[in-house]
Amino acid sequence: MQSGGNQSPSLPDFSCDRVRMLVYGLVPFENSPTMVDARKVQESDLSASFQELLDAIQKVRPSDRALYDAFAPVRKRIWRRWCLRKLSAVVCLMAICLVVCYVPSVNWHVTAIGRLLMIEMLPYWDWTPLYRGKCLIAKARETTAGKQFEPTVSFPDDCVVCRNFVSTTGTVPVRQNVTYEALFRHHLMRNVPTIVSDVYPPWSEHKRYGADWDSFLNDLEELLLANPCDFRTNLLFKPSYAKTSALARMVDLLADDTAVPMRNATKRGWFVQLRNCALRSIKKTRTMFGKPYFYATHWEPPYTNWILLSRAFDGALEMTPNMAGLVLVHQLRSSLSVILRPRAECANSCQMLPITLQQQQSLLFSTTLWSFSYAPTDGNETSLTFITETYEIV
Repeated sequence: MQSGGNQSPSLPDFSCDRVRMLVYGLVPFENSPTMVDARKVQESDLSASFQELLDAIQKVRPSDRALYDAFAPVRKRIWRRWCLRKLSAVVCLMAICLVVCYVPSVNWHVTAIGRLLMIEMLPYWDWTPLYRGKCLIAKARETTAGKQFEPTVSFPDDCVVCRNFVSTTGTVPVRQNVTYEALFRHHLMRNVPTIVSDVYPPWSEHKRYGADWDSFLNDLEELLLANPCDFRTNLLFKPSYAKTSALARMVDLLADDTAVPMRNATKRGWFVQLRNCALRSIKKTRTMFGKPYFYATHWEPPYTNWILLSRAFDGALEMTPNMAGLVLVHQLRSSLSVILRPRAECANSCQMLPITLQQQQSLLFSTTLWSFSYAPTDGNETSLTFITETYEIV
């Protein structure tokens, strides 16, 4: 056997089978889990086997080719085990992906967990513009030179749904004891807003609070301490950065004293607006207010919600929360002045709808056609409004 032009010594005393036997004796010891606990006992045997192998190689001094051929089974075995390990990982990953995609129950749970994780990320990364956008890459602006002779369209096709609604009533219809089928047929299919007047009982008969306003304030303070999104109020300067002590004092100012009218409303009137985007806060509001009776079982749970509070606020202040999807506005206490405005593309077909929501009334509309604005109440009774947003899969 040649190596580097010199004749390598013969191998009468050295057998490749002996090297294979030594190596095969080492590999199971290294990888077999049944011998892990006996490692300390067999460490000396392993060292002796290695030393015997080295002594045999040094004694015979085989060529590089002879060593390469002698350890070929070891390399094949190691390579085969590495390939099997990687292949097993790929097969397991593909099996998990197939189960998630094609098993409905697993797909639903994974989707729900993913949605909750995305909601938890909202305070740190606002991904809603990407969710609402039709494409990730904005389309290049087209030149209008080639369209100058085209006839102008008075209103987009999607806005035709407002024509009959505006010409017949001009006001938002009020319904009660309504079913999902009726809502879907008369309102959701055409994006026509509606008011349901029997969703919640009067505030004095609320099953959780009733006449106990202080109990509600305690739950409200817990929501405020959970770092809500879109927190606005005239009772604090930079409310989003307010400390715990300041929030507690602010809640004390919301104590209900409807029996004593505010004589100086400009100094004592207030409003509070907050949006719950954390999962724990959303679960808390579910126990506070419950679910409407017409809420369809195939609708997804609200991914965020709002709480609006105001009392004796004097001033022309109109607030427009940023909402998306199917919106339910529940007026739980007192009243609230609301304005629904059509989107800019439908301004010629749909008219602005001023609404005064009374206690127990719930407004249902879609943000694909309408935008929501409200004005804090100027009455002496504290107004409480609860708003939910859900994905628009009706």
